[in-house]
Amino acid sequence: MPKIIIVEDDAMLGEIYQKKFTEAGFEMRLVTNGKSVADEVSSYQPELVLLDIVLPDMDGFEILEALSKNDQTKSVPVYVFSNLSSKEDMERATSLGAKGFLTKSSFTPSQLVDEVKKIMGQAENGHSEAAESVISSPTTAEKEISDQKQSNGKKILIIEDEDVFIEMFGDKLKQEGFEVVPAKNGKWGVKEAENGDFSCILLDMMMPAMNGYEAVQELRANEKTKDIPIIILSNSALDSEVKKALELGANAYYVKTQITPAEVAEKVRELIG
Repeated sequence: MPKIIIVEDDAMLGEIYQKKFTEAGFEMRLVTNGKSVADEVSSYQPELVLLDIVLPDMDGFEILEALSKNDQTKSVPVYVFSNLSSKEDMERATSLGAKGFLTKSSFTPSQLVDEVKKIMGQAENGHSEAAESVISSPTTAEKEISDQKQSNGKKILIIEDEDVFIEMFGDKLKQEGFEVVPAKNGKWGVKEAENGDFSCILLDMMMPAMNGYEAVQELRANEKTKDIPIIILSNSALDSEVKKALELGANAYYVKTQITPAEVAEKVRELIG
């Protein structure tokens, strides 16, 4: 059983990655703070480390440097797994010993498992461009969402530009029998809502083309969509942001990383009766 370590301080994302890799036959250890990484790698001796750069106590570059100077860890392959994907970041990571650089926002959890299999030579095509450059062209979460399970007749629209959250919340809703349709920006989402006969809408606040506030206003002003329950799923929840969204007509407001997919599904059921 292949062993990997994922260094990720977001508890929800870490739980999702752990579930996906375990289901795929990996033995995985999750590390949530930078200062523990060297000790964990030294004692666990994984075949691969996926390392986030932005951590609360010690950044990934410092961790790479520490790992490269330790005889017990310097031979363990480390791939940076981060949304910091500038040329400078990649060059710095490589100079400190990283074997490759994966852009976090480009992968759903399922796609990440597949890419790690390629990197570790488990897939039929063992070659991975990740060792040479940033990965930027996986298939999208919409393809996975389109493979619907048996529907209960209720359709949910997810207006969200990050694949990981489309998959995370969409998978749970499908398990509950809902049909799930994703839209990757606000304007697209509003158009889908107008034409789609949806029972509920999950809406991100920060999106291209039209932000969440504008989307709520458009939805509430349209006769076809004015009564559809709207659940805001945002990266932040300042009192002023929550108040504005609710005043515009949203039914509920949550921080993405502080609510589980099961809790979202429960709220959807509550709102649609």
